[in-house]
Amino acid sequence: MFRPLTLWLTGLGSYIWIAATTPIFWVFMYVLNKTVVVNRQLLPRQPNVLIISNHLTMIDSWFIGVALFWPWVLLRPALVPWHVPERKNFFKNKLLALLFRFWKCMPITRGSGDFLAKLTQLGAELKKSSLIIFPEGTRNRNPKSGQLYAWRGGPALIAHRNQATVVPVAIRGTEDVLPIGSVWPKFGQRIVVVVGEPIEVADIYVNSNEQQARDALSARMKETLQRLLTKATALYENKT
Repeated sequence: MFRPLTLWLTGLGSYIWIAATTPIFWVFMYVLNKTVVVNRQLLPRQPNVLIISNHLTMIDSWFIGVALFWPWVLLRPALVPWHVPERKNFFKNKLLALLFRFWKCMPITRGSGDFLAKLTQLGAELKKSSLIIFPEGTRNRNPKSGQLYAWRGGPALIAHRNQATVVPVAIRGTEDVLPIGSVWPKFGQRIVVVVGEPIEVADIYVNSNEQQARDALSARMKETLQRLLTKATALYENKT
């Protein structure tokens, strides 16, 4: 009998924490730095939306989440996106673990099989909400290249199993705000976030062969995100 009450209180705590902390990050994005968001209106305001993006720094999720969801999501808090951060980077003690869970983070230990073990749980949350995920699996070690660093099949797997709407988002400039190895962020930087059209996946989802469908979906996701990253890089390098 106490579980529904516990879930409700956790959800309320998460809402209050997100509502209190996101304006601080908004100031960081738009006042202390210059963030430009392109085609934000392309994001469907519905559940079961999987957002795939390239990965440059540990703060990419915040930039993407605030750029796409704030402030309208305060009226539809169920759509606040979930995140799957590397456990060792954020869940370092009990207090941080609590705060990041309030930010709707489900930690993953890279290389441990965690992602596969949590597929059912992630899928259940995705059906009710949205999820930001980085198919590269790690931060790009050559962030100025404008090329995807690597590619993993997990995002295609979760998209296929849940018949999700897949939205590509490309980001550039966060590598200047918090370069790999840096502890303190830099200010006065230009960040570009470009939202793409939802990827056409209906023809792939009807394929009865799951492995073929996942492979085709993964390839289409990679190709689409790379094109969008090329566009974001051109906008970022044109710093006028």
